[in-house]
Amino acid sequence: MKFGKRTLVLSLASMMVFSALAGCSGNSNNAAPKASEGSGAANKETTPDKDVTLELLYWGDDVQKKLVEAAAEKYTADTGVKINAQVLPADGSFDTFIQTRLESGELPDISYMGEGDIQKYNEMGIIEDISDLLADGSIPEKLSAITIHSPEQKVIGVGLSNQLELLYYSKSKFDAAGLEYPPSKVENAWDWDTFVTNAKKLTTDTKGKTAADEGFDAALTENYGLGMTAGREFHHFWAAYANGSGIVSPDGKEFQWDSPKTVDAIQKLADLVNKDKVASAFNYTWNSGIGSAVDALSGGYAMAISGSWDLANIKGNEDIGVGVLPKMEKAVTMNCGAPLVVYNTSKHIEEAKKFYAYMVNPENSLELLKSGAWLPNQADWYTDPTLVEKWTSDLPESAKETILSYSTTKDSIAQWPAYYVPAYLKMNTEYEKSIDQALAGKKSVKEVYDAIMPAIKQLFESGKVS
Repeated sequence: MKFGKRTLVLSLASMMVFSALAGCSGNSNNAAPKASEGSGAANKETTPDKDVTLELLYWGDDVQKKLVEAAAEKYTADTGVKINAQVLPADGSFDTFIQTRLESGELPDISYMGEGDIQKYNEMGIIEDISDLLADGSIPEKLSAITIHSPEQKVIGVGLSNQLELLYYSKSKFDAAGLEYPPSKVENAWDWDTFVTNAKKLTTDTKGKTAADEGFDAALTENYGLGMTAGREFHHFWAAYANGSGIVSPDGKEFQWDSPKTVDAIQKLADLVNKDKVASAFNYTWNSGIGSAVDALSGGYAMAISGSWDLANIKGNEDIGVGVLPKMEKAVTMNCGAPLVVYNTSKHIEEAKKFYAYMVNPENSLELLKSGAWLPNQADWYTDPTLVEKWTSDLPESAKETILSYSTTKDSIAQWPAYYVPAYLKMNTEYEKSIDQALAGKKSVKEVYDAIMPAIKQLFESGKVS
């Protein structure tokens, strides 16, 4: 099978693979913001300095560049505060860039930040506590899944988008197999056995036999029941939480990565390829080779597990539906979404916080939300019918139902531990050295975990990034 590589429209995928971004400098002097409708903290009565310029550093493609620049220009028009918005490619250069700027004393005022980097820079002492903005209502309640805390439980950032792992499927391939579509509500999620059984019925060899039929030849597989657009942590850790365990407990205190339930969950994923023969091979890299969900479903796959940013690619494609992931002990997905941070080195902390509140307001990223590339970070955008309509009107009904179900069902979104575990990056580096042996079926997950988890647990117990 051949699948074309398609650049994801407004894609965040490249953003998240790199804990990357690059920094510039904070600025100077004074100015007087006027209130801006919908801008959160910017609506407060203030007597600001004159000629304030704030430096915003972000990554993005040409479309996002236009949208961010438009938001910055509107903010300047409304408040008088100048915004120097600098865009960088998501090419892995952030860490080197920000270290250099830190040494020279020229950090930006505000920037995007990779999920796995925020605890590192917090430990370095350069991230501003924004708890006050949530406490005084300058920033309305955000989803807990994208609210990022320091080990001391200070709020140090909120995600710009509530990205979720979702199950995409081809309606025509389900119809041809005589199968019901995957459920779009958490409470109706398929159990694991049902999921595997259906995947087998959707997997066929060149002789027309399915993986559920006697005589099926996996070496001659022509169409797979399932593909994964990537195999890294965000795409694979959700299973551990679905199996009643996890990687690290939500409060950051309990190491769960080596638990029997986590081992069993990750083995189930590996078994889809090596035992059940319903999924194509994948390893612990960002790109698994099947392209986007659209590429996969228009080719030799009936289902594809991918991030919600792929919604931007399925518009107008009547064949593609969206459902919830299968459950093990419970139905759960995992979220990600690059946070925005304020640097405490800013010469204009109060103005920076006001602009921060403006930037994390969903109203000011509405075009990205309507595209499906981003999902709202704010709780009431999933419950208030008027707000829901603002961003879901162009989404397939199954996608809308799935996203709303996850975002309004208690404990159905597991927060990626990259957000809140200080040693996460080092832990993950150790993990990726060996996990492909299990994903490729060369060793069991238990064998791999028995070898690597003592060292990973020791890193966790250090409680430190460095």
